[in-house]
Amino acid sequence: MKIIFASLVIAFTLSSCFTMQHVSGTGASKSIVVKKKQWFALWGLVPLNKVNAKAMAENSNNYIVKTGFSFGDIVIGVLMFPFSIEHQTVTVIK
Repeated sequence: MKIIFASLVIAFTLSSCFTMQHVSGTGASKSIVVKKKQWFALWGLVPLNKVNAKAMAENSNNYIVKTGFSFGDIVIGVLMFPFSIEHQTVTVIK
């Protein structure tokens, strides 16, 4: 029980360390948010699906793309680690 609790505390405190942000054009002008999950096998080496940020922006030239691991992504990653399945969240703000 202590190991599970310690793992959750570590996952919660380190979850923001895995976020990357890219700005296209002048950035987001509205607060429209679109989120999708990118799934990987072999602990992140083989993508299982393709998330296209440009398609998520729907022909907008000004948007922000955030790619990272949320707290929920890390918890699922810990549970799925023995099966080598991981995922991350891709967020487009336009």
